[in-house]
Amino acid sequence: MDMELKAKVVLVTGGADGIGLKSAELLAEEGAYVALADINFEKARVASETLNKLGMKTIAVGVDVHDQESVTNMVNEVVKTFGRIDILVNNAGIGYFKTMDEETMDDWYNVLNINLTGVHLCTREVFKYMKEQKSGKIISMASLGGQIGGMKVTPGYVASKAGVVGLTKSYARNGAKYGITANAVAPGPTETNMAKGRYSADTTMLGRLAEPLDVAKAVFFLASCLSDYLTGITVDVNGGALMR
Repeated sequence: MDMELKAKVVLVTGGADGIGLKSAELLAEEGAYVALADINFEKARVASETLNKLGMKTIAVGVDVHDQESVTNMVNEVVKTFGRIDILVNNAGIGYFKTMDEETMDDWYNVLNINLTGVHLCTREVFKYMKEQKSGKIISMASLGGQIGGMKVTPGYVASKAGVVGLTKSYARNGAKYGITANAVAPGPTETNMAKGRYSADTTMLGRLAEPLDVAKAVFFLASCLSDYLTGITVDVNGGALMR
Protein backbone atom coordinates (compact mmCIF):
# COMPACT_ATOMS: atom_id res chain seq x y z
CA MET A 1 0.00 0.00 0.00
CA ASP A 2 1.23 3.48 -0.87
CA MET A 3 1.71 5.38 2.39
CA GLU A 4 1.87 8.69 0.45
CA LEU A 5 5.21 9.57 2.05
CA LYS A 6 7.31 9.83 -1.10
CA ALA A 7 8.97 13.28 -1.26
CA LYS A 8 7.23 14.40 1.94
CA VAL A 9 9.56 16.52 4.07
CA VAL A 10 9.98 15.29 7.63
CA LEU A 11 11.76 17.04 10.51
CA VAL A 12 12.73 14.74 13.39
CA THR A 13 14.17 16.29 16.56
CA GLY A 14 16.38 14.05 18.64
CA GLY A 15 17.02 12.29 15.36
CA ALA A 16 20.61 11.18 15.90
CA ASP A 17 19.79 7.88 17.60
CA GLY A 18 17.17 5.77 19.35
CA ILE A 19 13.50 6.25 18.53
CA GLY A 20 14.18 9.39 16.51
CA LEU A 21 16.71 7.76 14.22
CA LYS A 22 14.64 4.61 13.76
CA SER A 23 11.58 6.73 12.89
CA ALA A 24 13.66 8.73 10.41
CA GLU A 25 14.90 5.53 8.81
CA LEU A 26 11.41 4.07 8.35
CA LEU A 27 10.13 7.29 6.81
CA ALA A 28 13.16 7.75 4.56
CA GLU A 29 12.86 4.16 3.33
CA GLU A 30 9.36 5.07 2.16
CA GLY A 31 10.78 7.95 0.11
CA ALA A 32 10.42 10.86 2.52
CA TYR A 33 13.09 13.56 2.72
CA VAL A 34 14.18 13.63 6.34
CA ALA A 35 16.04 16.19 8.45
CA LEU A 36 17.78 14.64 11.46
CA ALA A 37 17.93 17.44 14.03
CA ASP A 38 19.89 16.96 17.22
CA ILE A 39 21.88 18.89 19.81
CA ASN A 40 24.73 16.50 18.94
CA PHE A 41 25.24 17.63 15.34
CA GLU A 42 28.21 15.35 14.70
CA LYS A 43 26.21 12.28 15.70
CA ALA A 44 23.34 13.43 13.49
CA ARG A 45 25.75 14.00 10.60
CA VAL A 46 27.14 10.48 10.85
CA ALA A 47 23.62 9.02 11.04
CA SER A 48 22.55 11.05 8.00
CA GLU A 49 25.55 9.94 5.97
CA THR A 50 24.85 6.31 6.86
CA LEU A 51 21.25 6.55 5.67
CA ASN A 52 22.24 8.40 2.50
CA LYS A 53 24.69 5.66 1.59
CA LEU A 54 21.71 3.29 1.64
CA GLY A 55 19.96 5.43 -0.96
CA MET A 56 17.86 7.60 1.32
CA LYS A 57 17.67 11.39 1.23
CA THR A 58 18.45 13.02 4.60
CA ILE A 59 20.29 15.98 6.07
CA ALA A 60 21.67 16.68 9.54
CA VAL A 61 20.83 19.86 11.44
CA GLY A 62 22.07 21.05 14.82
CA VAL A 63 19.48 22.30 17.30
CA ASP A 64 18.93 23.11 20.95
CA VAL A 65 15.15 22.71 21.13
CA HIS A 66 14.64 24.96 24.13
CA ASP A 67 16.45 27.90 22.50
CA GLN A 68 14.19 29.99 20.27
CA GLU A 69 16.94 31.22 17.94
CA SER A 70 18.32 27.72 17.50
CA VAL A 71 14.86 26.35 16.66
CA THR A 72 14.21 29.15 14.16
CA ASN A 73 17.56 28.49 12.47
CA MET A 74 16.81 24.76 12.30
CA VAL A 75 13.44 25.27 10.63
CA ASN A 76 14.84 27.86 8.23
CA GLU A 77 17.60 25.46 7.20
CA VAL A 78 15.16 22.62 6.52
CA VAL A 79 12.83 24.86 4.50
CA LYS A 80 15.79 26.31 2.58
CA THR A 81 16.95 22.79 1.69
CA PHE A 82 13.64 21.05 0.95
CA GLY A 83 11.22 23.95 0.39
CA ARG A 84 8.64 22.92 2.98
CA ILE A 85 7.94 20.81 6.07
CA ASP A 86 5.10 18.29 5.90
CA ILE A 87 5.66 16.30 9.07
CA LEU A 88 7.21 17.30 12.41
CA VAL A 89 8.29 14.58 14.83
CA ASN A 90 8.93 16.14 18.25
CA ASN A 91 11.16 13.43 19.65
CA ALA A 92 13.97 15.28 21.48
CA GLY A 93 13.82 14.69 25.21
CA ILE A 94 15.66 13.92 28.40
CA GLY A 95 14.81 12.17 31.65
CA TYR A 96 16.16 11.60 35.13
CA PHE A 97 15.89 8.38 37.09
CA LYS A 98 15.64 9.83 40.58
CA THR A 99 13.15 9.88 43.43
CA MET A 100 11.06 12.94 44.19
CA ASP A 101 13.41 13.77 47.08
CA GLU A 102 16.46 13.46 44.84
CA GLU A 103 15.11 15.62 42.02
CA THR A 104 16.64 19.10 42.13
CA MET A 105 14.98 22.24 40.84
CA ASP A 106 17.63 22.34 38.13
CA ASP A 107 16.48 18.85 37.10
CA TRP A 108 12.87 20.07 37.12
CA TYR A 109 13.49 23.11 34.91
CA ASN A 110 15.84 21.20 32.60
CA VAL A 111 13.38 18.46 31.77
CA LEU A 112 10.46 20.86 31.36
CA ASN A 113 12.50 23.18 29.14
CA ILE A 114 13.50 20.40 26.76
CA ASN A 115 10.54 17.99 26.87
CA LEU A 116 7.73 20.54 27.01
CA THR A 117 8.95 24.01 26.02
CA GLY A 118 11.08 22.41 23.31
CA VAL A 119 8.05 20.68 21.81
CA HIS A 120 6.13 23.96 21.79
CA LEU A 121 8.93 26.05 20.28
CA CYS A 122 9.46 23.56 17.46
CA THR A 123 5.74 23.17 16.80
CA ARG A 124 5.06 26.90 16.84
CA GLU A 125 7.84 27.55 14.33
CA VAL A 126 6.82 24.76 11.96
CA PHE A 127 3.12 25.60 12.34
CA LYS A 128 3.65 28.85 10.39
CA TYR A 129 4.66 26.92 7.28
CA MET A 130 2.00 24.26 7.69
CA LYS A 131 -0.69 26.95 7.89
CA GLU A 132 0.48 28.42 4.58
CA GLN A 133 0.48 24.94 3.00
CA LYS A 134 -2.94 24.14 4.48
CA SER A 135 -1.57 20.75 5.51
CA GLY A 136 0.76 19.07 7.96
CA LYS A 137 1.19 16.41 10.62
CA ILE A 138 2.59 17.04 14.09
CA ILE A 139 3.71 13.97 16.04
CA SER A 140 5.03 14.42 19.58
CA MET A 141 6.65 11.96 21.96
CA ALA A 142 4.71 11.59 25.21
CA SER A 143 5.21 8.69 27.63
CA LEU A 144 3.43 6.07 29.70
CA GLY A 145 4.87 7.98 32.66
CA GLY A 146 2.82 11.01 31.75
CA GLN A 147 -0.34 8.93 32.07
CA ILE A 148 0.21 6.75 35.14
CA GLY A 149 2.71 8.83 37.10
CA GLY A 150 5.94 7.13 36.09
CA MET A 151 7.60 4.10 37.61
CA LYS A 152 11.16 5.29 38.15
CA VAL A 153 11.40 8.73 36.57
CA THR A 154 11.17 12.10 38.31
CA PRO A 155 7.95 14.09 38.81
CA GLY A 156 9.37 16.70 36.43
CA TYR A 157 9.60 14.13 33.64
CA VAL A 158 6.05 12.96 34.33
CA ALA A 159 4.78 16.55 34.25
CA SER A 160 6.57 17.26 30.99
CA LYS A 161 5.12 14.22 29.24
CA ALA A 162 1.61 14.80 30.59
CA GLY A 163 2.00 18.31 29.23
CA VAL A 164 2.83 16.92 25.78
CA VAL A 165 -0.51 15.09 25.78
CA GLY A 166 -2.27 18.36 26.59
CA LEU A 167 -0.32 20.31 23.99
CA THR A 168 -1.22 17.71 21.39
CA LYS A 169 -4.93 18.25 22.01
CA SER A 170 -4.41 22.01 21.76
CA TYR A 171 -2.43 21.72 18.52
CA ALA A 172 -5.17 19.50 17.09
CA ARG A 173 -7.81 22.15 17.82
CA ASN A 174 -5.67 24.99 16.47
CA GLY A 175 -4.58 23.10 13.37
CA ALA A 176 -7.80 21.45 12.20
CA LYS A 177 -9.07 24.35 10.10
CA TYR A 178 -5.73 24.46 8.29
CA GLY A 179 -5.65 20.75 7.49
CA ILE A 180 -3.07 20.10 10.21
CA THR A 181 -3.35 17.06 12.47
CA ALA A 182 -1.58 16.57 15.79
CA ASN A 183 -1.10 13.30 17.63
CA ALA A 184 1.21 11.87 20.27
CA VAL A 185 2.96 8.55 20.88
CA ALA A 186 3.30 7.31 24.46
CA PRO A 187 5.98 4.61 24.80
CA GLY A 188 6.27 2.42 27.84
CA PRO A 189 9.68 1.14 29.01
CA THR A 190 11.89 1.16 25.92
CA GLU A 191 15.45 -0.03 25.33
CA THR A 192 16.90 3.39 24.54
CA ASN A 193 20.25 4.70 25.76
CA MET A 194 18.42 6.73 28.41
CA ALA A 195 16.42 3.83 29.86
CA LYS A 196 18.59 0.80 29.09
CA GLY A 197 18.86 -1.52 32.08
CA ARG A 198 16.32 0.44 34.14
CA TYR A 199 13.33 -1.88 33.68
CA SER A 200 12.73 -5.62 33.63
CA ALA A 201 10.70 -7.47 31.00
CA ASP A 202 8.03 -8.47 33.53
CA THR A 203 6.79 -4.87 33.61
CA THR A 204 4.80 -5.62 30.43
CA MET A 205 2.11 -8.17 29.60
CA LEU A 206 4.02 -9.18 26.48
CA GLY A 207 7.06 -10.08 28.56
CA ARG A 208 9.58 -7.84 26.82
CA LEU A 209 10.57 -4.21 26.71
CA ALA A 210 9.98 -2.14 23.61
CA GLU A 211 12.72 -1.63 21.07
CA PRO A 212 13.01 1.77 19.33
CA LEU A 213 11.55 0.12 16.22
CA ASP A 214 8.33 -0.71 18.08
CA VAL A 215 7.79 2.97 18.84
CA ALA A 216 8.98 4.10 15.41
CA LYS A 217 6.27 1.99 13.79
CA ALA A 218 3.63 4.06 15.59
CA VAL A 219 5.35 7.26 14.43
CA PHE A 220 5.34 5.87 10.89
CA PHE A 221 1.61 5.11 11.11
CA LEU A 222 0.79 8.63 12.32
CA ALA A 223 2.98 10.14 9.60
CA SER A 224 1.33 8.10 6.85
CA CYS A 225 -2.01 8.54 5.08
CA LEU A 226 -3.44 5.77 7.28
CA SER A 227 -3.86 8.32 10.10
CA ASP A 228 -5.41 11.12 8.05
CA TYR A 229 -8.66 11.10 10.06
CA LEU A 230 -6.95 10.95 13.47
CA THR A 231 -6.14 14.06 15.45
CA GLY A 232 -5.73 14.95 19.11
CA ILE A 233 -5.07 11.36 20.19
CA THR A 234 -2.26 9.61 22.04
CA VAL A 235 -1.19 6.17 20.81
CA ASP A 236 0.08 3.93 23.62
CA VAL A 237 3.03 1.70 22.72
CA ASN A 238 3.65 -0.12 25.96
CA GLY A 239 3.26 -3.86 25.48
CA GLY A 240 0.38 -3.86 27.96
CA ALA A 241 2.57 -2.27 30.63
CA LEU A 242 1.68 -3.16 34.20
CA MET A 243 1.32 -0.38 36.76
CA ARG A 244 4.25 -1.24 39.02
